[in-house]
Amino acid sequence: MTSGYPIERLTVSILSAPVDSAVPMSFGTLTDRRVCLVEVEAGGVVGIGESWLNYPGWSHAERLSTFTEGIAPLVFGLDASDPAGVLALLCGRLLPVGRQAGAIGPIWQALSGIDIALWDIAGKLAGKPVHELLTGTASRSSVPAYASGIGPSDIESLCAVALADGYRAIKTKIGFGAERDRATLSTARGCVGADIELFADANQAWDVAAATEQINALADYDVRWIEEPLAGDRVEDLQKLAAAVSLPIATGENVYGTEDFESRIGSGAVTLIQPDLAKSGGFTIARTVAESAIRSDVRIAPHCYSSGIGIAASAQFGAAYDRVDWIEVDVRPNPLRTELLARGPELSEGAIRLPTSPGLGVELDPGTVRRFRIHREERTRNAH
Repeated sequence: MTSGYPIERLTVSILSAPVDSAVPMSFGTLTDRRVCLVEVEAGGVVGIGESWLNYPGWSHAERLSTFTEGIAPLVFGLDASDPAGVLALLCGRLLPVGRQAGAIGPIWQALSGIDIALWDIAGKLAGKPVHELLTGTASRSSVPAYASGIGPSDIESLCAVALADGYRAIKTKIGFGAERDRATLSTARGCVGADIELFADANQAWDVAAATEQINALADYDVRWIEEPLAGDRVEDLQKLAAAVSLPIATGENVYGTEDFESRIGSGAVTLIQPDLAKSGGFTIARTVAESAIRSDVRIAPHCYSSGIGIAASAQFGAAYDRVDWIEVDVRPNPLRTELLARGPELSEGAIRLPTSPGLGVELDPGTVRRFRIHREERTRNAH
């Protein structure tokens, strides 16, 4: 699969920024913010992508090996102007390896970075933003955004940031026990008032019985939807929970492959589907998810707990599809979100406004890349 735009270079960098205080989740603690930056060159054009890298703490070592030993030997010479074709070939070769190892997620996460970078290249070659390439039609110039990462600590200060930046919705972290969850929701609702929409994310903290009990208590705080309530995120469990509660259920950030996305979209249990472009297959898979959601009554709210690159990718996807209700923006301090891009999408009045330049519409800040880079690997076509 070659053309006038064969892939010639692959560069993978790991960036790491310390946090002032550890970020608690229901399943663990985040002690630094990391980015796997992916750069692909073809025909003198460089595309930028991101592969999700938050957990576990040693995932950067696996990711570098997956790119240099798994992807690089396969990708050189492939047509950079055909992202879907490249992804299909790489999936065919690498997903069986991931299944054999019982580690399908890291393979998809690596492929996501490649796919995003290739869509950036395709847009630059076509002279169009990615959102125009996805559907071939006119798209939105901005997409509503909500502020996430709020709780169980720093609730008041993070709510203040969200309000100051004009967000019209926030999402709290719960799943830390009933008493602490109620305190989180009560504090958040008290800080933002009744006019701001409130979402909650349990990060798969509960079984069906516990989720039923906890979710029924969320009505007191006018929570609009609950994200990843169930450990394992199994379709049959989601269906049991949906039959027992009235609160809309959101899921998808840890779903891999179109069949698993379609099983949730068609389950009758899920109201919002949440592909993460840096985790679940980039634009190519997100486009398939959107097309499946459009054939149903499921809405879309892509997950994003990444850098400015991930936000830019989510915004391009959201601009392409009216079915996308929200873009997620983590508002905890993170220089890899706020300083990594010298040019990119902008927040205005609670919405992400897209640049009109081709591709992702982003430009890296070289100083920020150098400041936070802890590993770098480069492979070229001539070396293979």
